[in-house]
Amino acid sequence: MSEQMEAHRIHEGPDDLIETEHIRIKFQKGSPQEVGINGCRIEDVIEILVQRLLDYQGREFACEENALALEHLEDAREALLLRRRRREEQGVYGRREKHVTGH
Repeated sequence: MSEQMEAHRIHEGPDDLIETEHIRIKFQKGSPQEVGINGCRIEDVIEILVQRLLDYQGREFACEENALALEHLEDAREALLLRRRRREEQGVYGRREKHVTGH
């Protein structure tokens, strides 16, 4: 994480709120099944970025670099989906417990 981001991290808990001059992201704290939805997920942030880049790609800002960024964001989304599936299969989804990761 950049020094600028670290300087503006607000510790309500582990990484719950990230705030800079122009960005404010409140992440989910606790299991939504137990505490309800009180923030976003990493997947939600990725989706916002994907939508912005798709908007650029549909206009005069289309370029190879945006397409590459979209590919990498899709890879990130796939990795997080795999993590969720593994956590569900191992019975730890929605709980603050480590899961067994595979290669």
